[in-house]
Order: sequence, then structure tokens, then C-alpha cells
Amino acid sequence: MGKQKKSSPDKVEKLLEDYGDVFADIFNVLIYQGENVVQPNNLVDGPTASVYKAAEGNLGQKDRDVVKMDVRNNVTYALYGLENQTAINYVMPVRSMGYDYASYEKCIREMKAQNQAEEHEPQFAQEIWPEQKIYPAVTLVLYFGTTPWTGPTTLHEMMHLPEKLKPYVPDYKINLVQVAFLEEEMIAKFQSDFRIVAEFFRAKRLGNEKKIMYNNNKTWDHIGELMEFFHTFTSDKRYRDFKQFMIDESQKGEVKMCSLLDAFEKEGMEKGMEKGLEQGRYQSLEKLMKKTGMSISEAMDALDFSEEERSSYKQWQSENKTAT
Repeated sequence: MGKQKKSSPDKVEKLLEDYGDVFADIFNVLIYQGENVVQPNNLVDGPTASVYKAAEGNLGQKDRDVVKMDVRNNVTYALYGLENQTAINYVMPVRSMGYDYASYEKCIREMKAQNQAEEHEPQFAQEIWPEQKIYPAVTLVLYFGTTPWTGPTTLHEMMHLPEKLKPYVPDYKINLVQVAFLEEEMIAKFQSDFRIVAEFFRAKRLGNEKKIMYNNNKTWDHIGELMEFFHTFTSDKRYRDFKQFMIDESQKGEVKMCSLLDAFEKEGMEKGMEKGLEQGRYQSLEKLMKKTGMSISEAMDALDFSEEERSSYKQWQSENKTAT
């Protein structure tokens, strides 16, 4: 089996945010101040790709990271979209505006198609009936960086805009959420695994991951997705190595962040003991060769070295020479 590639941040975030409980929780806390307005049962996966007509007349496409429709009694109440950013993007207002425009354009096309199917079309110039209303599209830009966002948050900030033109150039503001800078009170409102994510980034920004994360008492619901998430954002392969361990632990009972940290600490102690034993074995080898004049191969045979010990000796020798 080949070397596993590290997942891209967008793909990992998408796996976690695609769960209805996580998606609804994000919007309930960040938009509705913790009220349970968005219900997971009402969410329907929306098209991440929206087709629109570009200025040149050609068809274009806008791809969102995650999008869901809030459908109540067969009526679309709102469209919610998430855009994940791990770095500052200096065209984000135009990107976000493009996503929303594509959603509105799609809504209008659907209205026209419905009118045509029902043979109830308005005059050509009207396009749709006055009582037909489009649903709102709300896009949140989740920024996971640990340094403040310095990019533009409005369309006007992207322009050299003369004062006299300002009233005639509609502005557009992105709904930017700097996850690592959320206040503790806000993070505490999250009920889903996104609380663990938010606390993780806050701890990462403050540089005291272990202290903050040890106090995280939130039970993990989506264990595999969280482990993949942490693996991607820390480049620490232990998160992937311990993924199955955490899944197995969940079969015994609740899994929390302290379960993982304890496993990491135990692994560190075991590795320390293994390293100490390895050090002693190689030191004994060198003493035997020096005392008897044996070759490396003869001394290894005498001490019953395994193939792994034999192949690792040169690396150990190199590291110890460097250290000395």
C-alpha cells in the first residue's frame, strides 16, 4: 500500500460540516445567537455547484464548500452555505458574492421552469410573477488561521473607489468568522463537535493546546472525522494512527479529548522506554566489538540482533555521532 496523502483542509472540513447536527449548530450559534432556529431534520443537501450566466454570455459555475437548504413544509426558508478558508483570500468578497448570485439565479430559473410547466407564465418582460419571492442565501466564511484576517471584507475595500461613485456602486460584505478568535462564551454555545474544533483553534492560537484541550469535556460524536481533521491541520500523523483506537474506545463508552491526550502521553512514555532499551542494546554491541575485535555482523549474531535492530543501527550510530 502506498504512502497515504494528507487530506486537503477543504475536504476534511467538508466531511465534518456535512453532518446535519454540525451544520445546523454552526448557523444557530453564529447567526441566531444560540437559538435552535435551524433544525437538522429540515436540512436538505443543496447543489455545491451553481450554474450562472457570465457577463460574456457564457455559462459559468460557482462551487461552494458545503450548502444546505432549510426546507419547511415543502417551502425553502433559506439557503445556507459554508466557505472554509485556511489562508487569507484577497478576492473573498467577489467569490462570496458570486456564490450568492449563482444561488439567486438558480432560484429564478426554477421559478420560471415551474411557471412554464404549469402554463402560467407572466409577460416576457416580467420574467416572474410579483408574488414570487426568492429565498435568502446566507454564506458564512469560516477562517481557520491563527493570525488575524487582514484581507478585504467588503467589495468596496477591493476598489480604488472615488467618493462620488460610492452611492452608485452597491457594496457587498462577507460574513467572516475568525474561528481561532471566537470568545469562550461564544464557543460554549456550540452543542456539536464544532465546539471541539473551535476550542482546538483557539488553543492553537494561544499556544497552550494541552491545557485548554484537557479541560474540554465535550463528548465526541463524529470521531473518525475529527481525527482526520486534526491530522490535516497539525500534520501530526498520530491523529491518523490513533483514529481506530479512538473509534474502538467509543465502543466502551464516551470519548473525550482527554482520552486522546492520555493515549498520546502513554505512547510517549512507551516510546521513551523503547528508546532507552535500544540505546542499551547498541551500546552493548559497541562495547563487545571494542573488547573482542569482532566485526559488526559477528557481534550482532552474538547478541542475537533482530533484522530491524540490524537495519536501524547505522541510523542510531549517525544520530549519536551528531549528538556528541
